[in-house]
Amino acid sequence: MQDVRGKMTDEVLRQIKSLELNVAQTSAPLTKRRMRDSFSEVYICLGSDKTLRLKYMTPSNVKRARFGRIMEDLDTMAGLICFRHNENIIRSQCVAFVTALVDRIEMHNCNLAVDEDIKLSGQVSWVGRTSLDIKMKVEQMKQGSWEHILDTRYLMVARDPVAGKGLPVNPLVIESAAEQAEFAQGEANQAKRRQEAEQSLFKTVPSDAERALIHHMFLQTIDPKAGTFKRIKPPGTIFMEETKLKNIILCHHEERNLYGKIFGGYLMRQAFELAWTNAFMYCRSLPEIETVDDIVFKQPVEIGSVLFLSSQTVYTQENKMLVYVHAEVVDPIKDIHISTNTFYFVFKAPLLEKVKPVIPKTYAGTYALTQPSRYISHY
Repeated sequence: MQDVRGKMTDEVLRQIKSLELNVAQTSAPLTKRRMRDSFSEVYICLGSDKTLRLKYMTPSNVKRARFGRIMEDLDTMAGLICFRHNENIIRSQCVAFVTALVDRIEMHNCNLAVDEDIKLSGQVSWVGRTSLDIKMKVEQMKQGSWEHILDTRYLMVARDPVAGKGLPVNPLVIESAAEQAEFAQGEANQAKRRQEAEQSLFKTVPSDAERALIHHMFLQTIDPKAGTFKRIKPPGTIFMEETKLKNIILCHHEERNLYGKIFGGYLMRQAFELAWTNAFMYCRSLPEIETVDDIVFKQPVEIGSVLFLSSQTVYTQENKMLVYVHAEVVDPIKDIHISTNTFYFVFKAPLLEKVKPVIPKTYAGTYALTQPSRYISHY
């Protein structure tokens, strides 16, 4: 049976065909839309479809559903919601809705069963000139009622697929105090992103507290009695550089999106599964996802690209681990590396009270530890 991603893609294509898409690029007037105009629901029928269930089954626990698959479906869902919000625009011009970032995925229940139906729902909650905030949630049928699994926000951007420039999207009509609060949250998120960009360690020096942390980490890795700067690993810790785990992917046509690029949800699934494996190898116990923080899409990934995924455990606290994944495409002929994505995943080891602390050995390592601590509120 056709999977959820295929069904939602077919729905988008059906809407495009029904709206008689004209690629001649005549400008369309903008129309005010309500939040509920874009509301969408999709069901993943794992309870009845045993064939589909195999695609979602986790190899380490056959009763659990693969979280990476859900991330993939959410990305497709966000695109579908964008199309529904902008139906009038795509009547007269070709528009590509691309994922700019995943603001946060907040888990309410990590126990995602593989044999019960799952519901994805969401709508547009904020719009800018060319961007849209898509608020979505995932629920699962358990004992006759829908149980809340997660909440997330995706920032999508409308672009001309040929010229690559941004295209205006329909504005929102606010109909209630609740919707006003949602819209205000979108505005606050935008302001927060700008502030975080300005506070990046690529632009600003470490604060006094961060410098103190860096110096403390340094003192932990030298022997003061030796009178040298030779680095030593403190007992019961792991050097950050020892936590690296990598993957190389050749990007094929079957993973393309509607616009001939590699599907963003596929990249998220690959990054998540690498990060999960990293956390598993780090703590030597089955980890559970707790939060996904700041997935950033910097550049599209072309079909045929050689994609490098590099993961590293960069922070630990009690039984939790923060795993960073960096994606880049490589041109082997020209020897060019282009950064395309960054991902942060927070895992916990539920069977352990504490995992070994990770210790940076280099200044780059202290950066990897300090940078996320500036904005990841979970820690």
